[in-house]
Amino acid sequence: FKAEPISQHELALLIWACQGVTEKISGYLLRTAPSAGALYPVETYLVINRVEGIEPGIYHWNILEQELEQIRAGDFSREIESSALGQDMCRYASVVFVWSAIFARSTYKYSDRGYRYIFMDAGHICQNLYLACEDLGLGCCAIGAFFDDEVDELMGFDSKKEASIYLCAVGRY
Repeated sequence: FKAEPISQHELALLIWACQGVTEKISGYLLRTAPSAGALYPVETYLVINRVEGIEPGIYHWNILEQELEQIRAGDFSREIESSALGQDMCRYASVVFVWSAIFARSTYKYSDRGYRYIFMDAGHICQNLYLACEDLGLGCCAIGAFFDDEVDELMGFDSKKEASIYLCAVGRY
């Protein structure tokens, strides 16, 4: 990736592609990516390195409020690179999407099979991000090789309740 920012508008489109609300039915907020039983156990976090008008830091996408919540301010590009086994694309990316799972959202209904559904949900979400990046002329790279405990610590997760499951670096190339 080039060490260049993406715009807030581009970031908004990427987030919408991943977790945008498309419809409200009987109190359920349906999203752009399918989820088993409409339980949506996957949460979207972002390590923002370079986005115009947004300070670097760690953010959470709040579905109900449709807004970014800053978790921690600062440059975490080296930390996310290190926790992703030294993959420097995480340092140079404009943003690194970090998807976590709140396992109980799925396992309470589907028991052990719920874990399988969580990973399918994450795959659908990441696929939508790839499609949106292609449309915007941005590059992206999904990352499955990372130190779970390091990412969880960086993001502030209690890994017994919520844990990182997938990353994706996005930027200009």
